[in-house]
Amino acid sequence: MSFDQERAAALAKEGFDLWQSGRLEDALLKYVAALDAADPSHYALPDYHGEFASVLATLGRDAEAHEQYQNSLTHALRQEPHGRGPAVAVARYSLGEQLLKMKQPQRALHVITQGVGRAGEHEWMLRVVEARALWDLGRRPESKQSAELAVLHAPSETKANDLRRYLAEILAVTS
Repeated sequence: MSFDQERAAALAKEGFDLWQSGRLEDALLKYVAALDAADPSHYALPDYHGEFASVLATLGRDAEAHEQYQNSLTHALRQEPHGRGPAVAVARYSLGEQLLKMKQPQRALHVITQGVGRAGEHEWMLRVVEARALWDLGRRPESKQSAELAVLHAPSETKANDLRRYLAEILAVTS
């Protein structure tokens, strides 16, 4: 089979533009075509799978979205086996969020804890999912600690304030 990276990139860009304009079904077709055209070792595969997963998740096709988020993480880890790159952190975050959406906090926690301590400047993202998963599991003090770490490691004061609002219920826990 021959692969066409330029075609794959163009199709993925079309898919992204369609997704952003709300034409989700059309976007899906473009992502399927992009993935068919892409070389299995192409550097952009984590992005293609992640974007495809986001469209599927928006459509409520959660099992398929989960599979694509898992593919995104698999490809990101193949490119960065130590799991320290931003693509790995984003893939873990996205997969964790999808698992939370699917009411699977234990699985979300498992995905996230494999990346905690390795994500560098993206650690805060993993801590957000960790806090929510621990909350859903009834582990309130640990959840609050993770939420506090997410805020502490936020990349900006604006993001820290956003996280304080988003995680307000968790941060309000008294020990």
